Amino acid sequence: MCDPQESRNEFARILTDIITQDLVGQCEDYRNAVFSPASIQSCLTLAYMAATGSSAEELKKGLLLGPGDRHHIARTFGEFWRTLCSSGDRGPTLKSVNRLYVNSNLELKPEFNEIASDFFQTKAEPLEFADPASATTHINEWVEKETEQRITNLLQPDAVDDATSAVLINALYFKGKWQKPFMPEATGKDTFFVDPETSIEVDMMTQEDKFKFAELPHLKAKAVQLFFETSHIHMLIVLPDDKFGLQDLEARLKNVDLASIDEAMTIKDVDIFLPQFSIEYDVDLKDILKQLGIAEIFTEAAKLDGLFTTREKQRISAARHRGYINVNEAGSEAAAVSFMKIVPMMLNMNKKQFKADHPFVFYIRNSQAVFFAGRFVGEHGQAGGKCRTDHCRKCPKKGQVSGNCQTEACQKCPKLNQVPGQCTGHCGMCPKNDQTSG
Repeated sequence: MCDPQESRNEFARILTDIITQDLVGQCEDYRNAVFSPASIQSCLTLAYMAATGSSAEELKKGLLLGPGDRHHIARTFGEFWRTLCSSGDRGPTLKSVNRLYVNSNLELKPEFNEIASDFFQTKAEPLEFADPASATTHINEWVEKETEQRITNLLQPDAVDDATSAVLINALYFKGKWQKPFMPEATGKDTFFVDPETSIEVDMMTQEDKFKFAELPHLKAKAVQLFFETSHIHMLIVLPDDKFGLQDLEARLKNVDLASIDEAMTIKDVDIFLPQFSIEYDVDLKDILKQLGIAEIFTEAAKLDGLFTTREKQRISAARHRGYINVNEAGSEAAAVSFMKIVPMMLNMNKKQFKADHPFVFYIRNSQAVFFAGRFVGEHGQAGGKCRTDHCRKCPKKGQVSGNCQTEACQKCPKLNQVPGQCTGHCGMCPKNDQTSG
């Protein structure tokens, strides 16, 4: 694969499938998610600049970097982000946050920082990992500043210690106004169907206008594009026809080039119903990257000769990614304003309806790359009050149950002797009967 655009989009397709399958495998198929394939690929390309030998080959193959030497690959990524990143004076704000923090006891090669600065607008920064609290506070403050305080507390103090060689940090911040905003006055409470037995109340935005729309029978879904102001970047929302067909849709999308959905779209009069939503999602990239064939850089066999001058074996100890998105009437991460929209008062028999009142997938993208991919399954990913499976399943965290506490005191579930509590990312101990409520 030689074309950088094809490479970025193919990587996004593969990565999205891996993360989706990981959610299902971890019994978190009812969890909201958002992540940035383009930013993750770019960030790991920075690690490729430091790798040599078999470590470099793993990264080059797994990231689909194609032919060319390091400088060619670095220049390609540098031009891509320089073209797309903006401060928001005109159009959306798109900010890629990448940084490699290294142990201050290790000596860096100056040529690595030259490449990082010239093409990735970043650098490897030395930190005293022997003081974990200070090091993680410094990293977290930098991430908060770069993402306008939207991404906080990325790392806990136990993420590093004096044996840590390097930490790879990655986040993407996006803010944009809709080209066709929703009227706040039209937003109202509506029902969102989480599963066959569970529904929740959401703030449902609505508007009628002309949008790019497609019915996709091969995916058993429909799709709509919402463009951002003064930009080629848009949000693509793909909604399964079956209210509870999200997993089947995600399985079908693993083999679909999103450009083919673009080609199927035509401009239609569409009644859109879309819930407001906010998602923050953490990914441990080490586990995900192993499924892409990228593992050596996290082991004692790592070859990071392009980063350190020392001959002592070093490895990347941690690699984390966090995505954040907030969607409202004005757009993504923007305050809503009141306005009036004049619409024709006539009956349109050809009008389409796109009502996102059940789980869907979304992408913030253009033809060059997928900046965000995600899924919305309900506010905060909760089910609103009950176990959502035929029997309470053991949560992958501490062997507890992914369900929801039904009573004032936690009761043992009749299935598996577990508690019907809601796993919300980490299982916590309930104050009642020493059982788990989450």
